[in-house]
Amino acid sequence: MSRGKQILHKLGHAVREGAKEGVEESARACYFSVYGRGFNEAAQTCREVLSDATEELLARMKSGNLSEQEQALYARLIELTAEMDERLGNAWQEEPTGDALPQPVGARSGPPTRLS
Repeated sequence: MSRGKQILHKLGHAVREGAKEGVEESARACYFSVYGRGFNEAAQTCREVLSDATEELLARMKSGNLSEQEQALYARLIELTAEMDERLGNAWQEEPTGDALPQPVGARSGPPTRLS
């Protein structure tokens, strides 16, 4: 099920449950849950790309077939992995905390219009 469908499903359930405050709370919790999963998936993808490259060079190093340039690349990949871990950890600490949910693209401002 797509993230959008997950959100709609959870919102629909919250609407059936009742009060406006409950709906807003459920929507906020759902949004941050999806945000967290997306952040983790993106972070994991980045780590896997670096890890695959690093492991390939390490295997070649163990067999003795690594040039000086590739050894320097291996060392730089290790540094980049550590830097990425630190930055991802810091970014996770800064997850969105606003009271309002993000507005959809093209959302109107002002009172809703009434159709006759």
